[in-house]
Amino acid sequence: MNIWLLVWRNSFRKKIRFALTCVSIMVAFFLFTALAGINHALTASVSSINQYRLMTSHKISITRSLPINYQQKIAALPGIERVSYASWFGGFFQNEKNQLAVTAVEHTSYFDLFDEYKIPKQQLAQWKKTRTGIIVGQSLANKYGWQVGDKVPLSSSIWMNRSGSFSWEFVVSAIYQSNKQGGDKKIFFQHAYFDKGRAYARNSLSWLSTKIAPNADVEQAIKSIDSLFTHSNSPTRTTTEQVFVQEQAQQFVDMAMVINVVVIAVFFTLLLIVCNTMIQTIRERLNESAMMKALGFSSSSLITAIYLESLLLLGIGAVLGTLLASILLGFIKQSLADFLPGIYISPQHYITVFALVNIAAAFCSFFPALKIKSIVVSEALGGQS
Repeated sequence: MNIWLLVWRNSFRKKIRFALTCVSIMVAFFLFTALAGINHALTASVSSINQYRLMTSHKISITRSLPINYQQKIAALPGIERVSYASWFGGFFQNEKNQLAVTAVEHTSYFDLFDEYKIPKQQLAQWKKTRTGIIVGQSLANKYGWQVGDKVPLSSSIWMNRSGSFSWEFVVSAIYQSNKQGGDKKIFFQHAYFDKGRAYARNSLSWLSTKIAPNADVEQAIKSIDSLFTHSNSPTRTTTEQVFVQEQAQQFVDMAMVINVVVIAVFFTLLLIVCNTMIQTIRERLNESAMMKALGFSSSSLITAIYLESLLLLGIGAVLGTLLASILLGFIKQSLADFLPGIYISPQHYITVFALVNIAAAFCSFFPALKIKSIVVSEALGGQS
């Protein structure tokens, strides 16, 4: 009998047991793949960061504002090339379901620091001249059908304007593109317009962005900035942009850690379940295995058949779980692209899944293989008779 046909028929003898075990495996690989997609987003966000940019925020919390004159004080320090600043606006379009990543930025210097945003020079110049102008990402422009010159009302759940309304009027002055996956889903407008128009907290900002000289010492620059404001009413905390981004994404990091623990627990349980399934299978087929040995089948061929059964069981569950996670991640990355761009399953992940399936199959076949190896034909068949 062909060994592949034997494996196929033996696998589906107990259809319910096979199906339930497959579901357990599917859940494990679904979580594993989902975690890989989130980890890729976190890694991509950090790896693409300019190593010469520093971020300065309030020492207690980024939700606390800093005086706007901190820009000039930091710019006067040695080793500092350029300083800009920004404030978080948040906001939504039409209704709160359409949440947007809107930021008020210092219009004369911000995009000199953040040159990863590809803005046509003519449009950028026009934006700088337009007090109510906004720069929108290409993806958002495509989604809402915005074009340069369109008037766009944006609402904020945080900032009230001086007329007592949470709705702000803007006009699209520029549309930018980004080479970074999911990087074209932001909106920028002039901090001067924001500062003059808001009802409270004027002459303040959320954070400062500093570019240091290539030959400057990063740690020394950080200490110099924070020491300026140690005894002020608004002390600061300066970090590299890498640390800043990681801290802003801390909610996702924590979630990844939880999922990581869950995946480890699930995989451990999975190995126990599959091992128990294969051991039970061999116990049920003990006499059959003895008979096959008597007919001339070698122990190695029977062990190979058990390995292939484990591989088939794990493979089906892994393929289903990985495929389901990939499909779902394709949907949810759209809603998280503003806050965690770059959710993606790399080709290396599929290689890892393939390796895990083979390693798990070998592990789960180990104890059944020992049982098959120790079968004594005369004792097994004699006991049955």
